[in-house]
Amino acid sequence: MNTPKKLIEWMELPGLTDLLINSSREIYLDQGKGLECLSQDPPLFESEELLKTWVLHQLSLVGKTWDAKHPFMDATLICGFRMHVTFPPISRKGILVSLRKLPEPNPSLKRWVHSKYYPVLVEAVQRGDSMIISGATGSGKTTLANDLLGEVSQNERMLALEDTPELAPHHPHFMSLVSRPPNPDGFGEVTLRTLLKQALRMRPDRIILGECRGPEVLELLQALNTGHRGSLTTLHANSPREALRRIELLCLLGGNGNIPLTAIRELLAFGIQWIVQVNRHYSGENRLVSREITEVWKLEGREGDTILMRPLFPVHKNAA
Repeated sequence: MNTPKKLIEWMELPGLTDLLINSSREIYLDQGKGLECLSQDPPLFESEELLKTWVLHQLSLVGKTWDAKHPFMDATLICGFRMHVTFPPISRKGILVSLRKLPEPNPSLKRWVHSKYYPVLVEAVQRGDSMIISGATGSGKTTLANDLLGEVSQNERMLALEDTPELAPHHPHFMSLVSRPPNPDGFGEVTLRTLLKQALRMRPDRIILGECRGPEVLELLQALNTGHRGSLTTLHANSPREALRRIELLCLLGGNGNIPLTAIRELLAFGIQWIVQVNRHYSGENRLVSREITEVWKLEGREGDTILMRPLFPVHKNAA
């Protein structure tokens, strides 16, 4: 099924980051000024069934199939958008489609070069330090990760583990392994935890975890404390301290409560060297968006039950 011409026009708008389809008549766009509602008349699709047909066609183009047992679907489309779909009856309003424009690798585009933090972070990444980039949705975590990974020496082999392929740094030896949900019969699942175990046998110089969200974090920290270096991952958190607490919780869940918190903090304190906080801000009457590196903290070991952290500079908002 062909994509509606109007939808193609919206997807090609300059500065577009998000396109949300709540219904064929209710579309939201974000071009850097927050969400803007577009009332579509005539409707984008003539019926809910045609919208569903389009969604299933897009999924099939990237080798995914939908089953009623799984009301949510994630996919990275050929056109460079990440698509998340929620199907009824989980979504009472009908099919909900969320499209996120993924950043394109561009070595000539230095998106964070004006931040005073960026040169220090580049030096840390090139040296092989491990780093967590934390922030809210849409704050620029993936963009910053792509830019920093693009600064890694071309002689190094990087292997990323992702639920949905989003990372795409400009680097000749970057590869991505993608997890897989179970099929309708409950078989064939490949988790990030499984991918991490396989990645350790693939001779990576660096293991990149697309996003910290599950028990695989525990295995990653163990790998970082047994010879692997230069890892980078993103995490949804509002502050560096909150990011550490979230990772501790994920590790506790991953160890089924059998690993003491002191051991987890030991792994964190010596496996991770930097936590970078990025935020998204609106300013002025036009609600212009700026994505900023607001804090960078260096982890400096552990004292008792406390992980020692030092801010790179006094906490200060710095536009990127």
